[in-house]
Amino acid sequence: MRELLWLSPYLRRYWLRLLLGALCVVGANLSWAITPRIVGQTVDRIIAGTLPTEGLLLNLGTILGLTLLGALLTFLMRQTIIVVSRILEYELRNDFMRTLERHSARFFHTHPIGELMAYATNDIPSIREFLGPAIMYGLNTAMALLFSLLFMLTLDLPMTVLALLPLPFAGVITYVIGRRVHAVFTTVQEHFGELTRHAQESYSAIRVVRAYGAEEAEKQRFQELSREYMRRNLHLGRLQALSSPAMMLLVGVVQLIVLGYGGFRLMQGTLSAGQLTQFFLYTNELIWPFAALGWITNIVQRAAASTQRFRHLMEQAPDVPDTGRLSIRLTQIRGTIEFRNVWFRYAENRPWTLRGVHLYIPAGSIVGITGPIGSGKSTLVALLTRLYDVTDGCILLDGRDIREYPLETLRAAIAVVPQDPFAFSLSIADNIRFGAPNASHDDVLRASRWAALHPDVERLPNGYATLVGERGVTLSGGQRQRLAIARALLLNSPVLVLDDALSSVDSATETAIQEQIRALVPKHTVLLIAHRISSLSLANHIVVLSDGVVVEEGTHTELLQRQGFYARLYRYQSLQAELEQL
Repeated sequence: MRELLWLSPYLRRYWLRLLLGALCVVGANLSWAITPRIVGQTVDRIIAGTLPTEGLLLNLGTILGLTLLGALLTFLMRQTIIVVSRILEYELRNDFMRTLERHSARFFHTHPIGELMAYATNDIPSIREFLGPAIMYGLNTAMALLFSLLFMLTLDLPMTVLALLPLPFAGVITYVIGRRVHAVFTTVQEHFGELTRHAQESYSAIRVVRAYGAEEAEKQRFQELSREYMRRNLHLGRLQALSSPAMMLLVGVVQLIVLGYGGFRLMQGTLSAGQLTQFFLYTNELIWPFAALGWITNIVQRAAASTQRFRHLMEQAPDVPDTGRLSIRLTQIRGTIEFRNVWFRYAENRPWTLRGVHLYIPAGSIVGITGPIGSGKSTLVALLTRLYDVTDGCILLDGRDIREYPLETLRAAIAVVPQDPFAFSLSIADNIRFGAPNASHDDVLRASRWAALHPDVERLPNGYATLVGERGVTLSGGQRQRLAIARALLLNSPVLVLDDALSSVDSATETAIQEQIRALVPKHTVLLIAHRISSLSLANHIVVLSDGVVVEEGTHTELLQRQGFYARLYRYQSLQAELEQL
């Protein structure tokens, strides 16, 4: 159970509420425990004929009062401990999200989205059951056992000792079944992660699945995973189902001992009917604690398995730590960028993506970066925004290593339009103001016009209030790109990066957008990353990458005159365009 100690900081935050809940548990169980004593004394006095009517009514009223008090304290017990567990679940989910947000893109390469969803949908609820019901009913069980046994001991020592004989078997059963539940539940959670990963991928790629007619194959794979998940859950269920019957059997044995030995003592005259009644009532009060013991054990073992998985995830240190302490306002950043002998690869066993890149980009300039697919163009952007950290070398922004900037400041200073733009299931206006939620409608319109999106939006039935659907399914590829450009322009960041962001728009729209971007200079530094050379006509300096190395630099005219890699790429694309026209 050492894994559960990791949760102690969460519990300490609400120790006062939990203490109040514990006091309610003690009070409720004390009320239940006193009741059989009054019942037994009442029975003996009725049999002896020494209880007047007033005394009987007083005893009945006392029993009713204790019952109501126990019910009230039980209600307050739930209102404190269970409510705290819900608050802690909320905090666990927030900490989980903050942890995911701290990690770099590399983390999500090794942790599929479906697997991460399993932590939120299965592991956190399992932990919450421990923080609430398991703690509450565990304490309740302990108090019920304690008070019942104390009152039984003060009533008759020999009979209490006999009644306790089955208790060691309860401990053995709890230990054996608990260990098996822990191991099996761990495999259940791991397989649930695999199941949700597959479901998430299938739903996300539903267009591809349908385009290739792979529905049956995907359905069959999902059924196989579901059957395996069902098989493991049934195995877990069979283990859990053993706990309560075993505990109830032990309670039955206790009652049998009380009835047999107590009946013998009653016939011998060494035990009164009232005392025997008390013993039966106390053994009845032990039924729920014994039955709950197995249930609590299952919850604790499941929570331990989930906490172990959850802790491992939460304690993984981000490989792009946010350690920058530079205090600087966004308006103070000019936008001078320098790549100084930058080497990078995505993993130690992978080839180098960038090799000794030297690149200087003055503030207020428009620099184009081109090269064949896989040459490292998009990697430059990922490194600049610290989605990854360089393997060797450094990147400077205004003469300072970008690792000196807080991540929030760095990424606010660099607006990126990715080559695969993402649209959220929001209205067009909310999608544009996603990075600047407080932007006015006029600001949204201005950015939309700069991105040449406004005419398309005007033709929509609800204009800027039109919902774009999941991942922007109702928009064309060019419209999604222009929406992403408008979103970036609205930020008014010192550095603007267009990562092949004009590949899906026609030439006229591309020219219109380029003219708007040209107007931003010299207030902004613009990086144009494109495979298509025609998209670089706006650039006043062009860098050519090949196999992770800068092979050429210069203006468009200079590079054509050199008759090198850029010139060959230009002639090839020009010929390709002519063939398409024919």
